[in-house]
Amino acid sequence: MEKEGKMAKFSQIFRKAFNSIYDYIKKFIPNENLRKRVLSSAVLVPIAIYAMFFSINLFFLIALSITIMMTVEWVDIIRSAKNQRKWRLIGFFYVLIPVFCVIKIRLIEPYILLWMFVIIWSTDIFAYFAGKAIGGPKLAPLISPNKTWSGLIGGVLACSLIGLISSLLFSGSALFFIIASFALSIIEQVSDLTESKIKRIFNLKDSGNIIPGHGGIIDRLDGMVLVAPAVLFLITLFPANFFS
Repeated sequence: MEKEGKMAKFSQIFRKAFNSIYDYIKKFIPNENLRKRVLSSAVLVPIAIYAMFFSINLFFLIALSITIMMTVEWVDIIRSAKNQRKWRLIGFFYVLIPVFCVIKIRLIEPYILLWMFVIIWSTDIFAYFAGKAIGGPKLAPLISPNKTWSGLIGGVLACSLIGLISSLLFSGSALFFIIASFALSIIEQVSDLTESKIKRIFNLKDSGNIIPGHGGIIDRLDGMVLVAPAVLFLITLFPANFFS
């Protein structure tokens, strides 16, 4: 009974703290969907970074959970497909290849994995804000009506700067990491458009709704699908740039 009372009190304090933070954020971010994205990221990103550097067990647990959730979402996405065998085969590679590459990169060097995810996150963030602020011609209106060329350029330029900063962590030159980050940012946006195209085929807006403001797991990790194999390829092809 005492334990239940403590749990109820803790829950009440947590709810009040969360509502206070939410009200504070609401003043600066009027868009509700964007607020949800910020709050979700504020919870998920620290957990991901902690797992990358401090807990291999938590990392594997997250990887396993993501694999299961992506698989469930994929099966739900293609439920109306006539050729189930073809789409399940595509899903097998779509889910397992990037997850395998992420695990492999984590085992090689956590800082490389951090660099990869910073590229993915920065591309999404700066493409979003550059697109909103500048607007202009649509990048692929039939696939993703909200994406613009200005957003693509904003994401790529931001990641080029991140490449310059990231070169301090590794043995490679600044030029190598600027070019690599530039290329990975473009690959990330192609990967994003690929997932959007799949959703278009099946007339879906989101892959799921598990993350508030973000949609499904596949929606949040769509950039990883092509970027993770590309990063592992770079490590294999240019190891001297990552290790002294």
